[in-house]
Amino acid sequence: MRINPLLEDVPESPISEAYSWVGQRVLGDDTDLVDVSQAVPGYPPPPELRERLAELTADPLTYRYTDQMGLPELREATARDISRSYESVVHPEQVAITAGCNQAFCLTVAALARAGDEIVVPLPYYFNHDMWLRANGIRPAYLDPSEGLEPDPERAEALISEKTRAILLISPNNPSGLTLSPERLEAFFDLARRHEIALILDETYRDFRAKTTPAHRLFDQPGWDETLVHLYSFSKVFCLTGHRVGALATRSSLIEQIAKAMDCVAICPPHLGQRAALFGLENLREWREENRQAMVERITTFEELVREGCEEFQIAASGAYFAYVQHPFSNQPAREVARRLAREHGVLCLSGDMFGPRQEDYLRLAFANLPVQELPTLCERLKASTA
Repeated sequence: MRINPLLEDVPESPISEAYSWVGQRVLGDDTDLVDVSQAVPGYPPPPELRERLAELTADPLTYRYTDQMGLPELREATARDISRSYESVVHPEQVAITAGCNQAFCLTVAALARAGDEIVVPLPYYFNHDMWLRANGIRPAYLDPSEGLEPDPERAEALISEKTRAILLISPNNPSGLTLSPERLEAFFDLARRHEIALILDETYRDFRAKTTPAHRLFDQPGWDETLVHLYSFSKVFCLTGHRVGALATRSSLIEQIAKAMDCVAICPPHLGQRAALFGLENLREWREENRQAMVERITTFEELVREGCEEFQIAASGAYFAYVQHPFSNQPAREVARRLAREHGVLCLSGDMFGPRQEDYLRLAFANLPVQELPTLCERLKASTA
């Protein structure tokens, strides 16, 4: 049989490759691995959510399909949560529930673009986004960042052509952790609206921002849903990664088209995960805030440790789950640096080149599964790698 050459040309997800390095370590078995490779919460859901999930498994209704775009009560709760978080008004019919935020992105792209079209993608990118675009014959128009890894609207406009269907942004960013200012996001929104294309804004990590003020005021823009597609994930905030529950917010007519793609790939989002997300929205606001503060503490502590004793590694950007670090080995490819850190120093991270071209100087560190007390060990091992 013949394999789709577009998919065949897409590299595999780098997570599997990174974990293969662990088996190549030369340190003794008594050295614990400091794993900052994957953006997965290292703490479990709270007991009350786990108890609720146990109850739900006994309910026969939990094993049935839900409405195609999600449980009505979850769409309503998500609309309320977005409205509260952004101090605006979003309606349930502008919300759809998906099987994770990755699916929200994939279905959105399916509804907006086809093979031969283009989407503006800032560097560094989230590798699954790039993989999906290339697998479907959609060209990523890579946007090189300006100083501080900020995507620049003027540079983005130079990439827009008659084939451009959307601009993609992630804030807080995966992989860099960079959180875009409300003004920068508004400039991109205005750019997209002016060219009558979509602004796809992935805000998976909005619950882990350092500030609690609204991330932007785009939902206050007249006709916001004619331009903006807001993507979100319950996986990180409620530790539901295995249950695959995400969401998007946009105009209802686009959601109607997204529903056609959903019907072909999943029928509906997972029922049990939706119930868990609903419980979280209705009962876990305080727990949610505690985890936000804990993640901010990890980032702040890491920044201080680097300044005080590991200055060879320069933090290019940080925030939410991540730090994007410039390594000091200018004569070595980033992948080689990351592989050596895993094998010789017990630090598992991802290399910058996994997040796009011209990223050889960087490493991505994800702190979600690393307790704050282990951060000094991480910095000690990074320091040791320069000896």
